[in-house]
Amino acid sequence: FAVLRRLGRGGMGTVYAAFDEQLGRRVAIKILHAGGRSTGQHAPLTLEARAMAQLSHPNVVQVYELGEHEGDPFIAMEYVEGRTLGAWLSEDRPAWQPVLARFIAAGEGLAAAHRAGMVHRDFKPDNVLLGQDGVPRVADFGLARASAEGVAQIAGTPAYMSPEQHEGAPTDARSDQFSFCVALHEALYGRLATIHN
Repeated sequence: FAVLRRLGRGGMGTVYAAFDEQLGRRVAIKILHAGGRSTGQHAPLTLEARAMAQLSHPNVVQVYELGEHEGDPFIAMEYVEGRTLGAWLSEDRPAWQPVLARFIAAGEGLAAAHRAGMVHRDFKPDNVLLGQDGVPRVADFGLARASAEGVAQIAGTPAYMSPEQHEGAPTDARSDQFSFCVALHEALYGRLATIHN
């Protein structure tokens, strides 16, 4: 791979635009931060790759390869030219009809993950890439786990997390549905929903 430029940096890794010289295509490469070299810290990235590699859906970012460079794991995945759904919402301030249409498409990708037995655990507008073709693709399965594993740990983005995630309880597809609904409410009304006990 020939690295072209850095696209972004998150809590778990850095994403670069690159060119696959063997297959002649642009890709996005996500590598673990330099500080995260222990075996235990490699696990989330490996889980992300396995989760995404199981999915083949137009509304999910496709994984091409999982590898290692100088001891750091990386994922080579589909390069999506565009911006996040969150950026589109804040920059364009679209009407409710296109918002709903794009959320429905992103929901189809999320549902595909659920059919594959995966739970995303961090669904939010910034984890959906909106290509120049207008197609939303769910990305960043870094917190995903096989739903059957019933992993009990606190992870996710607090504003969108389900109650069970805040409690560190096991999650399933319903947890993602909660996050999806919170994100859709925010997109339609311009603010996060207020939940009363």
